[in-house]
Amino acid sequence: MKKNILTIVIMAVSLINLVLSAVLVFSVMPAMNKTSNLVDKVASIIDLEIEPQDSEEDQYSITDLKIYEIVMENSLKINLQKDPGDTAAHYVVLDGITVSFNPDAEDYDEINTSVQEADIYIRDIVKDCISQYTATTITESAVRQDAVKKIQERYNTKSIVDISLPGFLVA
Repeated sequence: MKKNILTIVIMAVSLINLVLSAVLVFSVMPAMNKTSNLVDKVASIIDLEIEPQDSEEDQYSITDLKIYEIVMENSLKINLQKDPGDTAAHYVVLDGITVSFNPDAEDYDEINTSVQEADIYIRDIVKDCISQYTATTITESAVRQDAVKKIQERYNTKSIVDISLPGFLVA
């Protein structure tokens, strides 16, 4: 008889546990999710406001930029990736690369000299950036942004602020 009473007590406690779990899932959890979403939104807004301001090194005037032109003897053709289902070969034609330097940057003289002595690295980075695109996804601005980022990483500098791609043509 005692075993039956113990079994009934265990069953009752299990049912109470099940009911409380259901209450927890259906009433408390949605409120917790709403609170969590609110905290995430507030945190993202605060992160936007706390981002560091541009340093003085990043601020420059377009009129102050120094340019270095890399002129190709012949127009350079760079093959593009193929789109799915596209059998035609597509490529980009380039007449040269123009690198814009910020002369107010601390390492301007060193980087400018390095680029002028061995501009092959700039050419390789631009070729690599272009060859990663397909004929439908490539845009000159995307290539320029990608190339500037990689050049800055390669030279570990912020003195190179922009590049231009004269004669940029997708065929």
